[in-house]
Amino acid sequence: MSRTLALLVLVCTLAGCAGGDDGFPRARPALSTTPPVDTPAPATPVPTPTPGATPAVTPSGVAPPRPVPFRFLALGDFGAGTSQQHALADRMCRVRERRAFDLVVTTGDNVYDEGHPDRFDEAFFSPYRCLLEAGVRFRATLGNHDVLTDGGRPELNEPAFGFEGRNYVFRRGGVRFVMADSNDMDFAWLRRALTPVGGDRWTVVAFHHPVYATGAYGPTPGFTPRLPRMFRRKGVDLVLNGHEHQYSVTRALRGIRYAVTGGGGASIRACGTPAWFTDVCMERIHFLEIVAGPDIIEVRALPSTGRAIDSFTTEGRD
Repeated sequence: MSRTLALLVLVCTLAGCAGGDDGFPRARPALSTTPPVDTPAPATPVPTPTPGATPAVTPSGVAPPRPVPFRFLALGDFGAGTSQQHALADRMCRVRERRAFDLVVTTGDNVYDEGHPDRFDEAFFSPYRCLLEAGVRFRATLGNHDVLTDGGRPELNEPAFGFEGRNYVFRRGGVRFVMADSNDMDFAWLRRALTPVGGDRWTVVAFHHPVYATGAYGPTPGFTPRLPRMFRRKGVDLVLNGHEHQYSVTRALRGIRYAVTGGGGASIRACGTPAWFTDVCMERIHFLEIVAGPDIIEVRALPSTGRAIDSFTTEGRD
């Protein structure tokens, strides 16, 4: 080995040179003098909140309490002072003993035959004494029989019927109740009254003459298609009517159910031929038990005795 080659081997040994496949030493790769750069981890996508949606948690991180379901009753065409009205009123009182409520909404014809104050005790105070004495509040609408005496003023002026005028709005338990006088429907007022405000989860409309019905009267002239269009635009969830002395309910029409509760104690009338909108029609004395929950409205039609004759649910308008 030459002196030069021996010297090169010695230098590589001391410097730690790597050997190549051909036996010749190879220099180590130069070390970078640039400090290492940390590569950030991919960012976790942040979901975009849906406009108007209720947050799953509050800013403090605690889930908000769910709204408490609100229970109320509805009935119409009842104020006749008959034995069947008294029997149905007794059932309403028994229901309250098991499932508390403090509101009854009426769809009119509260006092037969002419809404005269001489009949108030027989047609109203006597049958519902057990409810009135327990603090249950009635909120009424005017039927065609109610306005035959002085345009309905005796009932409008009687606090027990709960009127705040011929047309009025009240709010309970997250429900916006729009109570209208359909004897002379004020469409402009109704349109304004249907606009919800904060805290209104549901909108329930009540008046006497039916939008959809399959009995002797049928759909009220001038109400369709005007009212269904208005109700869809304004976000109505449930419509309660009377006038036909029966129980009937439509199928969901663009998310809205139209129920006729006209079997509160006056004589029952025939249902007639089912129409395209009919879901159920029954010739039965009854009232409605309604529960407005956080996500759904449950409705049961109850007779004087026995099981519910029908029930349905609605999630409201589309």
